[in-house]
This record gives sequence, structure tokens and C-alpha cells, in this order.
Amino acid sequence: MLPSNSFGTSQNKILGKEGGIMILVQSPYRVSLFGGGTDYPEWFREHGGCVLGMAIDRYCYVGLKRLPPLYDFKFRVAYQRVEDCNSVAEIQHPAVRGVLEHFKYSGKGLELHHAGDLPARAGLGASSSFVVGLVHAMHALELDMFVSPVALAREATHVERNVIGETVGYQDQVFAAHGGFLFLEFNHDDTVTVRSVALPGKRREELEASLVLVYTGTMRDAHVMAAQQIKEIKKNGLRLRLAELADLAREAFYTTLKVPGVSLSQVGYRLNDAWQIKRRLCEGITDSNIDALYEHGLRCGALGGKLLGAGGGGFMLFFVPPEHRTQFEEKIGATCVGCKISDTGSRILLNQP
Repeated sequence: MLPSNSFGTSQNKILGKEGGIMILVQSPYRVSLFGGGTDYPEWFREHGGCVLGMAIDRYCYVGLKRLPPLYDFKFRVAYQRVEDCNSVAEIQHPAVRGVLEHFKYSGKGLELHHAGDLPARAGLGASSSFVVGLVHAMHALELDMFVSPVALAREATHVERNVIGETVGYQDQVFAAHGGFLFLEFNHDDTVTVRSVALPGKRREELEASLVLVYTGTMRDAHVMAAQQIKEIKKNGLRLRLAELADLAREAFYTTLKVPGVSLSQVGYRLNDAWQIKRRLCEGITDSNIDALYEHGLRCGALGGKLLGAGGGGFMLFFVPPEHRTQFEEKIGATCVGCKISDTGSRILLNQP
């Protein structure tokens, strides 16, 4: 008979290094208040752009570990479906395949699990949160090194735009990497200036209590809608509207939120102004059902709101004074989700054998 510790020692020798480390990364979704659409390089490289928004306390989770050589496949990717593959090229999930291609991964087997607090394709930047989280996890697992929020956002943006080839802006990755309530300026040289918006405690609580996410019940492919907007950018009408959206973001950052005595209700009214501009950016952003939900929200007590993301469905954000929130949620007739600012960006929750 083997000594009592022989089996354990043998197992560690065979599987310990192969099993490696388990990484779990949490990355926040985002809510963009003003300036969405001006974060595409096709626009800001010529005109500059800015976005005011926040990472929220709803998250994407990415779990990553080595896969022991006990299976007849090398990669297991689990999300809404499970893929068992023997090469990176076989992986159907475009973001997983793109990140592994970016890292030029050819090492030992990997097992990846993805979960999220809210549905994907709903206007909350979920796809970028996932890419940020997976890039973060790969840095920890493969390179065993710290990556700054600035570098993480830049690398994730590169993967989405240049490796996967999707039409995305630059804001989602920054919110997911940094966290917080932020004013972002997109510069002509492709850099992003990140400014934190500091609100006194009670003012922050009032803002968070006034924001309600309402699910339209429809998911959409944001990249298709974004690509259509990019095609329209050179038209004068769209250029004027994007400039107006950027102006609203600057006004909210420099005046509405910072000047003492200015009521936060102005955020609600300005959201209404932004929505009236956004809905005319291009065909397909809204439809009769979305318009009906928005008008119904105003009747239920909201001061304003907007459809999040590129348009076509997903979540609609409403600004509802806290004293009217209960009435609003009872009458709106759709699923409501509260949200608060997440002060933390992408972070490693677990890093251990």
C-alpha cells in the first residue's frame, strides 16, 4: 500500500501545474447620460467628443482557469451555450476568440465561464465589459502582471475594433476599466481624458435615487445600429446633432452638477432634450413601441429619459424625482431596475490555485 501522502503528492505533480490558478474578474456595466455617439473615432478625431456617465453596480463576471489534460478538447467556453474546442480558431464566441488571438495564445487548455447581472445587447455596454474582464483575466493568468485602467481600456478597445472588427465607441471600455462617475473627453489623437465627477453625499444619493432603468423587452445588435450612424456622420444634419449632444454633456458636467443651488431635476429635463436629438440621428434608433414607452414614462412621473446604447431596444433610462419613484414603478408596466454608481472598475475577485 502507498503511504497516505503518496497519492496527494502524485496528483500535485501531475495536475497541480496543469490546473494552475483560478481567476475571477468583475467588470461593471455603464449608463451614459449625455454625449453618447461622440465617442466614435470617426467623429472625435475631427471634432472631439465627450460623454458624461457612470459605471453602475451591475456587473459582468469572467472566470478563467487552466483546463487539465483529461479531456478530448482543449478549450471549454461556457456562456449561453457551451463550446468544447481544440483550437482558438474553432471558438465561435467572437470576443473570446478575438482576445485569445490578441494574446497569441497557444498554451495549455483553458476553461472560461461568463455570467452577467443583466441581459446582454441591452444598451449597458455589456460586450465591452466582457472584453475588459477577459483581457484583465488573461493578464493575471498568463502574464501574472498588473494592468492599469488606462492600458486595460485601450487594449480592450483595440481588440473590439481591430481584432474582432466591430463598430464600437471608446466610452464603454473606459467605464468598465475605471469605474466611477466620469466625464470623458475624446481627443483628436485617440487619447481619452478621464475626469472623476465628485458629488457631495446627499446630492449623489438623490441622483442615484432618481435613476430608473426600464427594460423595453427587446434586445438588439448595437454594432449594426452604430455602423449605420457612422455612415451618416458626414451628413450636416447628423453632425449638428452630435455637436448638440456633446454640448449637453459639457453643460451637465460644468454647470448642472457643479453649480450650487442648481436642481438635479435639470438632469431629467436635459435627458429629454438629449433623447429628442438622439432619436433623429438615424432611422431605426426608435420605433412606435419605444416612443409609446417613453411617453408613458413621462405620464408616470419621469422628467425625462433616453434609450441607452446605440438604439433599437434594450434599456431605457428615466429620471424620476425620488418622491415619485414608487408611483412610477407601479404604473410603468415594465420591468424596472435600480442602479447606483460603482466606484470600482474591473477588478480581480479571486486569484488562487
